[in-house]
Amino acid sequence: MQVGLELSQKQTLKLSLTPELQQSINILQFSTHELIDFLNRQANENPVLEISFKEPLASLTESSIRTQKINSQIRGSASISKSFNGDKDYNPINNYSINTETLEKHLLEQLSLLSTLKTFEKKILQFLIGSLNDYGFLELDVNWAASHFFVSVEEIENMIQVLQSLEPIGVGAKDLTDCLLIQLREHEDHNGLAYKIVKKHLTDLAEKRFRKIAALYQVTIQEVQEASDLIRTLNPRPVSHFSNDMTHYIVPDVYVEKEKEGFLITVNDSYTPKLAINPYYNNQIAMNPVNPAKDYIKGHINDAQLLLKGLEQRQMTLYKVTASIVDEQQEFFMKGITGLKPMTLKDISEKLQLHESTISRATSNKYIQTPHGLFKLRNFFTRGLNRVNSPATESTSTIKEKIKVLIADEDKIKPFSDQKLCQIFENEGTRISRRTIAKYREDLGIPGSSKRRRF
Repeated sequence: MQVGLELSQKQTLKLSLTPELQQSINILQFSTHELIDFLNRQANENPVLEISFKEPLASLTESSIRTQKINSQIRGSASISKSFNGDKDYNPINNYSINTETLEKHLLEQLSLLSTLKTFEKKILQFLIGSLNDYGFLELDVNWAASHFFVSVEEIENMIQVLQSLEPIGVGAKDLTDCLLIQLREHEDHNGLAYKIVKKHLTDLAEKRFRKIAALYQVTIQEVQEASDLIRTLNPRPVSHFSNDMTHYIVPDVYVEKEKEGFLITVNDSYTPKLAINPYYNNQIAMNPVNPAKDYIKGHINDAQLLLKGLEQRQMTLYKVTASIVDEQQEFFMKGITGLKPMTLKDISEKLQLHESTISRATSNKYIQTPHGLFKLRNFFTRGLNRVNSPATESTSTIKEKIKVLIADEDKIKPFSDQKLCQIFENEGTRISRRTIAKYREDLGIPGSSKRRRF
């Protein structure tokens, strides 16, 4: 065996991602909030970049985009796009609000009004309030609390009862059952059967074993039904509206509005900061060609230009993809969710002659405001089922919506079984299995017919 160095030559073909291409890919898949964070970081790292929130970034002017129309295959309408130019004085931070009143603050304010309590009793109540968990339940060893404050267990339990008398009703309960029992005791329509059901038969109630409960307490099924209706009016999470978290709003990336001549597509860049290259650095290079920092400045100017180009490509790609979706899904934009038809990433990629991964990135984490509400762009890509004796298909979203409507309008005494829903769809020309109906129903959070039945 000969060992030694050898010089050889071979030819290979591979795809190399340039920094420019990598940056464009990342920018395209960013959501609005992620893009704002990214641009802020770039402005901090690149000294030649200027960032401003006073005006929206508008790489695509209204006049240039209004000339671009999508020919529609349905009723000859057209889709038009423009960049969104918002109020220059508009501050998106003003859209954020926070609930400053916490549960602890709310309870302490009520505690301050209880003038009959002694000082040490208020200290115990303050301790109990601070011991509540996120659900408003009190997970506390009363024996430990009694020894901590050098009082009797009875004294701690009395203070717990005072806590449970505060608003919202149900706070300070030991668990869910105790929370519901407290609310029932305070309810103006005191129902002894409902109290017994909550105390001993919550599982049976959840499974709608009304006959078992009726036989156990020798009452009618209708009485059990009435008690169940009362229990369902109670709040299992009475402190849920108290929160320290900031309210987060979804910012639509695209708006679609109905107009006489078609649909107006608005690429929303009003939240995106405006970037520009500081002319001072270009002047420095022009005035002093032998500037020792020339290469450093040129490198950062080149990076800034690539960034601006990437932002422009993001805007244009998002516009093209949205316009193509609107063109394909015009029945949805005209009628709503029932008009949604099956569509895949491949359908749009072939239409725009772009790779599927580009369409995927352009629609990832993006939201669209339509005449029928706010939706994720990804919601428009859905599979479908074939119709009987027809090449047409029906989207899964449309079928789910029909299931929701059918169940909402059903006879509550004799609700539709999954098999019956299956027959209804087949009579309308859509072939679907019972298992698929059950899966879609569960996706919608709708229980089976036995649990929907009323007596």
